[in-house]
Amino acid sequence: MADQQAATTAEPAPATFRAVPSVALVAVAFLALCLSPIAFQGGAWFLLFLGPLAVAAWVLLGRTRVDTAGLHVRGITGTRSLPWEQVATLRLSGKRWVHAVPEQGAELELRGVRIRDLGRVGEASGGRISAPTPAEAEAAAEHARELEAARLRIAKLKEQRGAGGEAGPDDALPDDAAAETAVGSPESADDDESAPGRRPEGRA
Repeated sequence: MADQQAATTAEPAPATFRAVPSVALVAVAFLALCLSPIAFQGGAWFLLFLGPLAVAAWVLLGRTRVDTAGLHVRGITGTRSLPWEQVATLRLSGKRWVHAVPEQGAELELRGVRIRDLGRVGEASGGRISAPTPAEAEAAAEHARELEAARLRIAKLKEQRGAGGEAGPDDALPDDAAAETAVGSPESADDDESAPGRRPEGRA
């Protein structure tokens, strides 16, 4: 009995991902308010409210629930569940939602689940899939931002060197010190060129 209680306590909590945040209902209500003067004219005009109602239903129902049993995607037409035993892999789609690829059958679009949410998916699955934790995902994102910033700095240095006529944009930058030397004054470049046995930087 104690073992069963410990297993229940250790079971991770399910995670829910919404396709659209609930705050979007404010925009839907504003749209319905704008349509009211026309819709309340009576007759077929009242059907204009069907548009905001459909959008509101999609906002409320469109979500993905992840637990130890599997993946559950809910939409306007119903809910489709996929047990973990039938999941072959997860297909990442860049900025789009993640797709679950089953052993057989069509892929399941996990509405509201993006690449940054894989850590939460892995935790909610109880370790049934290998995914980075939220802290690991944030650390990886920070590392990617640092790499992008370094790439931009190198591209700016290359542009400065190309504008100064000392080297082409395709020349390699071995380190920051070499880059600072390359963008120095023209007098220093002439002194380096006139020195015996020394090859100016940026030239073949």
